[in-house]
Amino acid sequence: MANKQTILIAGATGNIGRAAGVALAKRGARVVLLGRSRDKLKAKVDLVRVALSEAQIDYQDMDIDILVIDFSDMESVRSAAAEAMNRFPVINGLVLSVGALIQNGPNILPSGHEVMFATNVMGPFLFTQLLITRIQESDGLVLHVIAPFDKKIDWDDLESIKNHKAMTAFDRTKTCNRVIAGELARRYAGRISSVAFDPAYVIDKSDPELAKRWPSGLTGFFWRMMTMFFAKPPSVAGEPIAELMLSRQDRSTINGALFKLYKRIEKPEKAMSDRALGERLWNELVLLTGLTPEQGQIDSGCVRR
Repeated sequence: MANKQTILIAGATGNIGRAAGVALAKRGARVVLLGRSRDKLKAKVDLVRVALSEAQIDYQDMDIDILVIDFSDMESVRSAAAEAMNRFPVINGLVLSVGALIQNGPNILPSGHEVMFATNVMGPFLFTQLLITRIQESDGLVLHVIAPFDKKIDWDDLESIKNHKAMTAFDRTKTCNRVIAGELARRYAGRISSVAFDPAYVIDKSDPELAKRWPSGLTGFFWRMMTMFFAKPPSVAGEPIAELMLSRQDRSTINGALFKLYKRIEKPEKAMSDRALGERLWNELVLLTGLTPEQGQIDSGCVRR
């Protein structure tokens, strides 16, 4: 593969997304940082540039780009996808590192959807589908950043609106990410590759906004203790993401796989390998995001395995 691959990073203003951007840029990729705030994206671009300069790596400004997108707003997702298709003639990979954890919910958007479900599940799913033809052209790789927790999907309360607990709702969204990673791998086998990536417990302890993200009560105390004793810096996740995105000559060899940092997990992952679960969630998301049936299905030339 050519060194100058174009990799889009969704959730780039978060710790894992930023670390992935730095690691990919150091390896010669053109990185496109995606996020809701233009100002925050520009600040992350500056951080990437500083990291490259400190490593004495030459780069051009065009090698670090931004794309503004609000994953909770499907119209914003559609607009950003159209812009991406216009601006980037080649898309070699997509890192989906979107993981909003919002307290005191349910928080209902004007669209009627719960904000965490829309942001973490609906938006990334829609964005991927709208870019899928461009990603196929380069035998691209879609990497889904998941959480180490797995919470069963409640089909009677898919968006966790009726009975909402913030951590449970968040964990369900990340289970959905696992399911879609597996279903995408099956539906587009032979055209693109899709993997799930468990970053382990990564937190930037120097993040000035960290305190705002803690859950309340005993859960918040538990996370503070976990962070104090077990959290790893974001670069621990960024480096293996970059290796996965750039180092495989034949990406089909990892299609459908789950990785925990550098390690490939050989034991089948239940949420990823359950075909009935994957098809059901896929069809639900096609309806919820307003995709046409044609947009939500593989084309006639794609091999279904």
